Amino acid sequence: MILEIILGVAALFALYWSFRYWKLIPALITYGMILGIVLVIWPQLTSKLTGIYLYMGFVAIAFVYGLAVKGKSYWSRIIICIMSAGIFLYWIWVLNHWHGNALIGAFVTVVMGLIGIISWPKLRKELAFLVILFADAAVILLEHYIKMK
Repeated sequence: MILEIILGVAALFALYWSFRYWKLIPALITYGMILGIVLVIWPQLTSKLTGIYLYMGFVAIAFVYGLAVKGKSYWSRIIICIMSAGIFLYWIWVLNHWHGNALIGAFVTVVMGLIGIISWPKLRKELAFLVILFADAAVILLEHYIKMK
């Protein structure tokens, strides 16, 4: 329950931030991720897998956006690409039931998110979906830590 609340708060912040600093492509990525989170948190609407696949699709679009965006420094583009690739690889590992190395993607996403927070003025328009990626990675690591206890 607490993990879903963390994701919900991150989604609400991302929604607010995308309205505050409007740019079309990052906003669409953010809204797609939020829709995926809503479908996962409330599985009565559809299957949870539908939400996860939708979320993964928009994470992949975020990766492509990080590769293709013009006007950003290479460091900002690297942060976007590594964070989205880390979460995408984690969900690929989990959905395919591959054992081992799954948490590396979440850990790398958290580390790159912390680095991104330091340089947040350069990522102001993309911060909405980066917060969702960071919260997802943090929830994944927190969930595994709780399961260990």
